[in-house]
Amino acid sequence: MIKVAVISVSDGRQRVHEGLAPYVNECAARIKAALATAGEVEIIQADTIIHDNATAKSVGLAISAAQPDAVIINVPVFAFPNFSLIAASLQQVPCLAIAPVNGMLPGLGGLQAAVNAIRQCGYQCDKVWGNIEDAATFTKVMQFLRAAYAVTALKGQVYGLIGGRSIGMASGACNPDAWIKLFGVDTEHIDQLEIIRRAEYVEAHKVAAAMEWLTEKMGSIRYDGDKFTPESLSMQIRCYYATKELIAERKLSFIGVKCHYELSEYYFTQCLAAAFCNDPYDWDGPKEPVVYSCEADSDGALTMQIMKLISGKPALFFDFRHYDENEGVFAFCNCGAMATWYAGRNDDPAENLRQVNLCPIIPKYGGQGCHVQYIAKEGAMTLGRLTRQLGQYKFTVFKGNFRQFSEEKLTETCPVWPHGFVEVQADPYQLIDRYDNNHIHGVYGDYIAEIQKFCVLKSIECEVIV
Repeated sequence: MIKVAVISVSDGRQRVHEGLAPYVNECAARIKAALATAGEVEIIQADTIIHDNATAKSVGLAISAAQPDAVIINVPVFAFPNFSLIAASLQQVPCLAIAPVNGMLPGLGGLQAAVNAIRQCGYQCDKVWGNIEDAATFTKVMQFLRAAYAVTALKGQVYGLIGGRSIGMASGACNPDAWIKLFGVDTEHIDQLEIIRRAEYVEAHKVAAAMEWLTEKMGSIRYDGDKFTPESLSMQIRCYYATKELIAERKLSFIGVKCHYELSEYYFTQCLAAAFCNDPYDWDGPKEPVVYSCEADSDGALTMQIMKLISGKPALFFDFRHYDENEGVFAFCNCGAMATWYAGRNDDPAENLRQVNLCPIIPKYGGQGCHVQYIAKEGAMTLGRLTRQLGQYKFTVFKGNFRQFSEEKLTETCPVWPHGFVEVQADPYQLIDRYDNNHIHGVYGDYIAEIQKFCVLKSIECEVIV
């Protein structure tokens, strides 16, 4: 839930304020009622309308102490602008000022004056003029609140970097100093062999229950008697439990695991853990998805975490693999880091998993285990990634649509990997040229505006490829 505080401001003259107070309260109630319909907002409403310098400070401090994710300043009249400035200056989260459409009162002028005062002093504040009940106005407010939630929620989070840079991918390396300064995210380094060590201690009954659940729910489990056996699947389950234990013990908010090449070459691939960490369920029941980035791609993990916080949905991790000119689709795939939820996007895990197959890992990997194979269900997607050049971050985003194909199409790329076949709005060759990474991330739905707003709030360039 997005925790939103609503502050109302009024005229500084007591007699004028008393006449305006009923209307100011009515506008605050309208904001609260509209946001309640979203189903993703918790409202904190100040119990006093700010109408002098003292209440500007006391209300501002009280709201800040409540630790909201964002603050809405209700400016339906020509409130004294310094009141909004004082209250906003005491906040540590993004602020938005809103005024309704009402020509009988100077709310629009009040909005302009309040936000100008705030911005003039170097503080951030968005503004919206419009009736909260109108669809366009409500959409703007919700886009801001989702972006603000991502900005606020990231502060104080801890990223678990399990392993290090994978197979020479420099663009996946983490800069802990930049992260803490720009995003408020700390980095905890953990050796990936800690997963293998802890896996040996997972209770046998947990492994047996997981095996039974997978056998019942999966579309198929394609043991080959070599790379992929019941024993290697059991070890992958143990690795998943070990990873969950590390997350819980170290209080990690999201993670990246190297895997390649020590674990994939000499032990067991971590595809099962990557899929189910990112899922909203596993064999133990419903759960909060924990972003898990394959190949310890740290900026990829951060991208996924931002997408998850903005959308409330699992985020995907995959690679550019191929562009099919005949069908007009990109084949985006990865050895197994895609949440199984995208196989059907259903609240019932069984509906998703019956379309998912566990397949032997490809011969290129010297270890053992399975890949988690499926084709993502058709639907609109927001796709993109954070990249950086000379230390400066940029968020590149574009729209796409998953298209459905039969399993035969997997033979054109890697038949045992999970795939998303994506039709993009942009020119495919322009996309290849302008997109600065081999990894790509996505979330179901259209969240371009929210990502753009997130970038504004963090002073990051946002490039939308159309």
